[in-house]
Amino acid sequence: MNQSERSAPRARGRPGTRAAVALALALAGCTLVHERAQERGPVSRPAGDEGMLLYTVGRLTFEAPAAWQARGDDRHVLLVSVRDDARIDAQVADRAFKDDAECLAQAEQALARGAEKLQNVRRHPTTLAGKKALVQEADQQGWHGWAWAVCDGGEQYRVFFTGRSPLGEEALRASRLIPSSSTLAGRPVS
Repeated sequence: MNQSERSAPRARGRPGTRAAVALALALAGCTLVHERAQERGPVSRPAGDEGMLLYTVGRLTFEAPAAWQARGDDRHVLLVSVRDDARIDAQVADRAFKDDAECLAQAEQALARGAEKLQNVRRHPTTLAGKKALVQEADQQGWHGWAWAVCDGGEQYRVFFTGRSPLGEEALRASRLIPSSSTLAGRPVS
């Protein structure tokens, strides 16, 4: 190595390297925001019934046992029973639809695709939170479950309940509370 090669300043990083570092830092920041949302937990408040909480995802609120382990945020909640024999998974779809008809048609297609892996499938129109909805009931490897999809203003809400068969009393009550307690809050005025 000659003198000019030794004294030449080194590049502190190519522009592509700087962009990659900036992207990595931005992604790490997103991860921290998501982890903090997870640490805060899902949105909930006491229900009228003792031992129950009202959980909210988006604008959809439903009642579930307070003793169940809850994690998630304001767009996705997962509840697991104390005995790990039942679960409720409620979420707001990432995609908005042009209207409720398109939203429900997409929900129907998604439920039909999921039904291919299930047994004893029954799917039909229903109501949830006072709106047109779909429900699918099915079995899979010792578990029984229901999946609801409801749309409001093109926003799709999905609620899944699964419980080990035969369902225990607490799990059965929790499954029945989903359709009977669900409400949709009004849309904010712009």
